[in-house]
Amino acid sequence: MRFRTLLWRCLRLRCPHCGKGKLFRDFLRMHETCSECGVKWEREAGFFLGSIYFNYGLTALIVAVTYPVLMFNQVLSDNWLVVLTLAIAILFPLWFFRYARSLWIGFDEYFDPRP
Repeated sequence: MRFRTLLWRCLRLRCPHCGKGKLFRDFLRMHETCSECGVKWEREAGFFLGSIYFNYGLTALIVAVTYPVLMFNQVLSDNWLVVLTLAIAILFPLWFFRYARSLWIGFDEYFDPRP
């Protein structure tokens, strides 16, 4: 399977294996298997730990770039800069949670495809 196709399926929060089934039933809860092809998402206990690291790493990168850029350009006062940075550090991982899991499943599918 082409990486671009797999990435597109993950960004749409669809099954990376078939591209049809939805990964999430609501904002935070995932389906255990794909409703279309029956693939089980969690291959082993702790499978999604990698998605947490992925989410944390991207959040840290965004905060590490945003804070100095805004600080050195003096766009905001120090208090507002801290508030904005904390808001990003708290809200971004919550929003990106679903995409981190989806991308983690997609990377797993790309590097270790299911039969």
